[in-house]
Amino acid sequence: MIGQNRARLGPPGNEGRAVHGFGRGGPTIEVMPCLVLGRHRHHWPLFGALLLASAASAALVAARVVHTGRLTYAFLVFNLALAWVPVAFAAATHVLAALPSRRAGIAASACAAGWLLFFPNAPYLLTDLMHLRVQSNRLLWFDVIALPSFAWTGLALGFVSLFLMQGVVAERAGRLWSWVFAAGSIGACAFGIYLGRYRRWNSWDVLLEPIDLARDVLGLAVHPFPVMAYCVALSGMLAVAYLVFYAWTHVSGTAGASSRATS
Repeated sequence: MIGQNRARLGPPGNEGRAVHGFGRGGPTIEVMPCLVLGRHRHHWPLFGALLLASAASAALVAARVVHTGRLTYAFLVFNLALAWVPVAFAAATHVLAALPSRRAGIAASACAAGWLLFFPNAPYLLTDLMHLRVQSNRLLWFDVIALPSFAWTGLALGFVSLFLMQGVVAERAGRLWSWVFAAGSIGACAFGIYLGRYRRWNSWDVLLEPIDLARDVLGLAVHPFPVMAYCVALSGMLAVAYLVFYAWTHVSGTAGASSRATS
């Protein structure tokens, strides 16, 4: 399980005793905020930017609702809220995986499973572009701003959560296996998006209706080509986009290190 075999925090020889807020079962409630702030100290500006992008997207839909008096595209706000769920799970996993206790390892594994379950909800917003109404739409100029705003924000949320999870896997298993994990997650994400968009299943149906969901998935094996074609095309696009995102994080990190070295 994630985080189970990490070295204990604190000076050598203090294993088993409470050290700076760490007891036998792991960190106390008092030190958890410090752990979260410390583990994510470099991520807060990014989280803030994503929150701003989400608020701006919601504001666009709110302005449309006020102007028209109709709830057109209001469902996008709910979908965007679901896109934040994998970010929350990934951030929790990122913190818990660094802790030495067994209970933290179990919690990290549970959060990782929750992340995988809800991960497709973030890139799923890309497919909401199909709701763009072109004919007889006087607000088309506005909608071509609002819908892509939700789409790219959802994509960014998904990539940030995947980036955090890949970092956890890299710490545990190495760089190579972290890319195997990322590729497998993107493939599973594409299939999850297909199930949500075309089969109308939700992430929580894995727990609420597991038998019906499994029966529907097995039924797809009768005519697998359309599903496979969709998943290959979508996962290929997501993989290329994630590589661009990943490369950009390293370019910006290198540029920041160079500027600090020359200052």
